[in-house]
Amino acid sequence: MTLEVLCFGEALIDMRGERVAGQSRFIPQPGGAPANVAVGVAKLGGRSRFAGQVGADVFGDNIVASLSAHGVDTSLLIQSPSARTALSIVALDDSGERSFTFYRTGTADLQYRSEQMPDAAFAGKPIFHFCSNTLTEPAILQVTLALVRRARDAGCLISFDVNFRELLWPDPDQAPEWIRSMAAEADVVKFSREELVALYGDQGDRVIRELRQQGVLLVLVSDGPNVLCAWSGEGLHQLRPPAVTAVDTTAAGDAFVAGFLYRLATHGVGKSQLGPWLRQAGNLDAALAFASRCGAVAATRYGAFDALPLQVDLQAI
Repeated sequence: MTLEVLCFGEALIDMRGERVAGQSRFIPQPGGAPANVAVGVAKLGGRSRFAGQVGADVFGDNIVASLSAHGVDTSLLIQSPSARTALSIVALDDSGERSFTFYRTGTADLQYRSEQMPDAAFAGKPIFHFCSNTLTEPAILQVTLALVRRARDAGCLISFDVNFRELLWPDPDQAPEWIRSMAAEADVVKFSREELVALYGDQGDRVIRELRQQGVLLVLVSDGPNVLCAWSGEGLHQLRPPAVTAVDTTAAGDAFVAGFLYRLATHGVGKSQLGPWLRQAGNLDAALAFASRCGAVAATRYGAFDALPLQVDLQAI
């Protein structure tokens, strides 16, 4: 049985910068890490739904239309009549690495409340996926915690991609503890190596050990083109992603997560099946290889939704 992947969090507009004839131009493109994952799952052929809030403005309309066009169920996406859609200015360097400037004060995504998520959303035990950008302020942190616990009580597998953006935190010193506490609520946690160092310095390995002792079944640490590490009950798995020439890494991590969750969902791996699935030889390695190809393809393309691969795109990697 194929499971649905229910992604919760921010959907926003990435204003992607390009240099044209010596001038900077910015192209509006729908994005936001959990929205990217929802699109990534759908483009691969899986079932995904996005829950969150955008403004009833031109950018919000664009996000709703784009998610729907890519096959994402938007029945849980709300358009606020009073709050605006968040914006992110994305600048790229010569190697495709990005930097961000956010316009996210009082925006619609931060004003989402847990009662806006109906109990029926969890009825089919979807894989529930979220990121740390809904932990940045006390109100949305409490909403996220409430939704994660409702999903857990319903028997859902919980996936958490840290996706740390320091500039979004009014008080960045709170980020390490809030993120670690929320990670302990999940079954699958994904860091990038850069995030792990930024949050915990040389204590990253200790944090991973603690999370596993607290019941997190799988911890993933990506490192761009370098070796990917995955810790499960069976020990450490390592894999080197395919070598590609990156032009824009904006959606590469989200494409990796989407590919991994797609594999879990299409193999019917929910909360109760994850442990046995991880113990069966070859399952994790095959899923990591598939997800790594998804991330590699996305890094060779500009944008967020547009960069996420179809199944046919993976044949070139």
